[in-house]
Amino acid sequence: MHNVAPSRALARRSRQLLALALVIGALGAFIVALGILMIMIPLVAEGSGSFTIYNLLRDGLVVFGALLFLVALGVAIRAATWRTDNDLAHEVGRYLGKTLDARYTLIRNVSRRDLGYVDAILVGPPGVLVFRLIPDKGVFANEGANWMRQNQKGEWLPWRISPTREIVADIQKLRSYLSRINLSDVPVYGVIVFMKEQPAVQLMAKEPVVPLTHLGTLIPNIQESYFARDRIDAGKVSNTVRSLYARE
Repeated sequence: MHNVAPSRALARRSRQLLALALVIGALGAFIVALGILMIMIPLVAEGSGSFTIYNLLRDGLVVFGALLFLVALGVAIRAATWRTDNDLAHEVGRYLGKTLDARYTLIRNVSRRDLGYVDAILVGPPGVLVFRLIPDKGVFANEGANWMRQNQKGEWLPWRISPTREIVADIQKLRSYLSRINLSDVPVYGVIVFMKEQPAVQLMAKEPVVPLTHLGTLIPNIQESYFARDRIDAGKVSNTVRSLYARE
């Protein structure tokens, strides 16, 4: 099995975000400096009819410039924390690589403007498999798209996230993307994978919308769904991999 990640493209996007942050920050600093200069050296005499407007203008410039600087700081932080790989997806790759042959490709850490962020995508003769990887420990119950988590007192509370809704959204976006590039007949499946095994993670499911599993039982648990049969030929597998792994 091929195990790849578009690290160069993601690193390039991080550098682009950092450059954008510098531009926004420089613009914000210039506007703040202009506002301060207008405060220190008034261009309109105090008491004149237009002084009120002038005062609002220079104060507004300082505030607007400061806001731009904060935006630049946020963009810079996003650039610095942009993930170029996914350790959880690496674990999945090691597990799948023991069983799957060279017809399969696992693409880790997929991040594209037209798809958003996806932990990992497996492409092979059965089609495409989208992964939602969960590092959390605990006792979880899933019914349909709803999730509950047991707290330390043994009480069941709604979980703060719904992996089901998240991965269904990923599947829908991927299907739309494949349709736009004339690969609408490539089937797209999904699976929710908890990275920890029992007893660290205990799972209960009733009519789940998307299969859920521990990593150690991933292949057996989707044997009757994704791995049930081959659905696309080698050419479509190759085209799908290329489209998802292509540089933006």
